Amino acid sequence: MPSPVPNHSVGAVFFAPPLGVELRPAELAAYLQRLGLARAERPSLPFLTRLQRRHLLRVPFENLDIFWGRPVPLDVHRAWSKVVELRRGGFCYELNALFAAALSAMGFQVSLLSARVWRKHERIWGPEYDHLTLAVTLDQTYLVDVGFGDAFRAPMPLSTVVQSDVSGRYRLVQAEKADELVLEHAVREHWRSLFRVSQEPRSLQSFAGMNAWHQTSAASPFTGHAVFTLARPWGRLTLTDRNAIETRRGRIHRLRLGAGELERRLRRLYGVRGPLGPTAQTLAA
Repeated sequence: MPSPVPNHSVGAVFFAPPLGVELRPAELAAYLQRLGLARAERPSLPFLTRLQRRHLLRVPFENLDIFWGRPVPLDVHRAWSKVVELRRGGFCYELNALFAAALSAMGFQVSLLSARVWRKHERIWGPEYDHLTLAVTLDQTYLVDVGFGDAFRAPMPLSTVVQSDVSGRYRLVQAEKADELVLEHAVREHWRSLFRVSQEPRSLQSFAGMNAWHQTSAASPFTGHAVFTLARPWGRLTLTDRNAIETRRGRIHRLRLGAGELERRLRRLYGVRGPLGPTAQTLAA
């Protein structure tokens, strides 16, 4: 769990109502059950930490609908149905928006933040609204994220505190702009940038353009291949359209998948429900 007292503050986020949409009590209860939790608790750092870790261990980061040609709307209730009823996951605009709605329904002060992802191959920052992440205010403000794939597993104070888990060490550093922070990750000694986040709260609708771009552009990291990845206490399990990958304490084991094996594993190992595979429109195209 991160320290509740930072060594040195590097930023603060002013709270703003996040979504303009609420989860009904029955939806919240079903969502918590999906995380393996019996009921909501009063807002606190220990409960927030437990929520984030449970989400990462039980709800996958995945782009299957994008890969299969199914539109992903910017809609919290559609994300709820996908995660809870179909036992699926999603990407940041689905998972972090749903997490924000659940946190808000439980009384947490949460804001949506825009982040620009570092694209290491091109060595450039992505555009505004490239990634949706969250700020939650308790005794201080914390960066919280359940929609970035392999990333930090507990709330991070907006400070110079270095936080560690099984996937490595994480820290926030001041960016060139006064209102931006850079999230960095180190497995051993080398720190690398993951994303830079603005501390200005945003509306969910402001992410609509990039949500559409990530589903349609050939330059998007989500349109070229399938990924379905889930945190484990010892590392990570990942399925792609080609491989099953186990990352355990920094060691990677890869198994080639045959035709139809991705869909079979999704149902057999992860309990995924509902239709899988390309849509009829995609096949016709």
